[in-house]
Amino acid sequence: MGLASSVLIGVVTITTWATTWSDWYSYRTVERYGDDPDRLAEADLFSGSLGIISALALFAAAAVFIVWLWRVRWNAEMFCRGEHRFTRGWVMGSWICPVVNLWYPKQVVDDIVAASDPRTPPQTESLRDLPGTRLVWAWWLTWVVGLVSGNIVQRGVLGGANTVGDLRTNVILSTISALATSAAAVLAVQLIARIDDLQANRPWVPWWAVDQYQPPAR
Repeated sequence: MGLASSVLIGVVTITTWATTWSDWYSYRTVERYGDDPDRLAEADLFSGSLGIISALALFAAAAVFIVWLWRVRWNAEMFCRGEHRFTRGWVMGSWICPVVNLWYPKQVVDDIVAASDPRTPPQTESLRDLPGTRLVWAWWLTWVVGLVSGNIVQRGVLGGANTVGDLRTNVILSTISALATSAAAVLAVQLIARIDDLQANRPWVPWWAVDQYQPPAR
């Protein structure tokens, strides 16, 4: 599932840049051929088609990623008794609940990483006090930048922009979103590999079956 998630995340990155290209194409078309209805209709067709493809790719990647995240969360609960900040249902719910989706998913992943790390004793009682990792921080910050800038383009006040000035702002934000999303995608692939590696290197013994634990040397 980790490999499938990584591949689909790569596909999403490609479709994101394709959508950004269509935004620039629409902007250039309005700028140069604002009075040509055929040119404008062609630009709208490109934009709409690529938008649908991008949405489908994002949905597929999100579904597979959440399934992978659910599985590694289950593994993490077996490795360590430490209390996660959220129940398992939030593995999915944290992504779809408005407002809290700006930080809940990061905390879900933080706890999974902490519980999966072989250096974390199985009898650790709470995970919230363990320090986060720079990889998770970098992944989440770039994702939020891409998410916010993308939402402004797609659903904000600029979503219906039709003047040259508004479209210019639209494509700049679209480019920022694509850059941030690409960075987040690279970091997400690294994060998936990191969590899979941590869990593969941790002894497959449930925390309740471990009497004494000697963490590996750093």
